[in-house]
Amino acid sequence: MSSPPPSLARRRSSAPVVILFALLFTYLPSASNAKKRNRDSPHHHRGILSQHRPGSFGSLLVLQKSDEISLDSGKSVMKQIPNADDPKGGGRAICVQDIGAPKGAVWNQILDTNSYVGKVNKLKESANYFVGRNDDGSSKIKTRMVIGVLPGYKFECFYDHTFIPDKDSLVWSLDYDKTSDFDDVAGHWHLEDHPTKKGCTRVFYGCDLKLRNAVPGPVMDILTKKALRDATAWVKKESEAGDPAAIPSDQFRPAWGW
Repeated sequence: MSSPPPSLARRRSSAPVVILFALLFTYLPSASNAKKRNRDSPHHHRGILSQHRPGSFGSLLVLQKSDEISLDSGKSVMKQIPNADDPKGGGRAICVQDIGAPKGAVWNQILDTNSYVGKVNKLKESANYFVGRNDDGSSKIKTRMVIGVLPGYKFECFYDHTFIPDKDSLVWSLDYDKTSDFDDVAGHWHLEDHPTKKGCTRVFYGCDLKLRNAVPGPVMDILTKKALRDATAWVKKESEAGDPAAIPSDQFRPAWGW
């Protein structure tokens, strides 16, 4: 069988590349629209996603023996739980990870949002614009972050975190007083002492995301499924490294210590 002419072969080999770029530009956010957004104007809604409740997941999240084996080997485990506020919905993905460090060391990493760049995959900028303690003992942390997923896909968002030390939880949504590129976010870090290993921590992490517009599958995977495992992986790495990298401890430390 004769080979196709070289020019035809080149056209055939370049076709997948052309199709890929066509798909990317079909979904590509408009840079001009992004520039026109006034970040200090309110978001176009006050919350769509059901927010996480601080505290333990309790009976909603049950670890099997096979899960415990995976966690003991250093791997993370993905679990699907029902949404307590939307039982008929598709549920929520939660990533579980065991960390060979006490809760205080783990919280020092999670709460130090000003130092996320270089630790969190794809994150380009992270800076707090408000930190304060509430009358009920919880703390408020508002942070601007910029994530660059792929060329042409950069998202600037403003997050409103609430740290509730007596429930060992950090929950967050968008700061609806500012305009973000994501449509909505609902996140939750929860820490527990390891059930059998003294001085170790079991970490639970979930983050639901709603985008304004459709994006290619690879972009969505990076922002959702991959992001869950990446998040617990960097927290494990940094917490176990022994680097104090401490945030101002008195700012968040509960009265009884960690």
